[in-house]
Amino acid sequence: MPSVDKFAVEYALSHCAKRAVEAGHRLEQEQKYLLELDTSIPPAPCGKAWDHELAEGEFDSGNLSKKEYGYIVAHIDMGLAVVNECSSG
Repeated sequence: MPSVDKFAVEYALSHCAKRAVEAGHRLEQEQKYLLELDTSIPPAPCGKAWDHELAEGEFDSGNLSKKEYGYIVAHIDMGLAVVNECSSG
């Protein structure tokens, strides 16, 4: 979905910038905003990992904003999605 692509790119750039700084690299002044972005995403349903089908369904159902959906798409594409092991009590 082109309307969420900008958020996917924003997520990926922020993630990479944060990892680069953790590794001791420095960012140019105009890139430092990437460190301050809140790139948190809602957890996948219990026992599931985000995948494209699940994320699209949640977006189509109105459960995700365009920004959340874009961030989740990037999260999936970057290989970061893991099963949400919810506690049972």
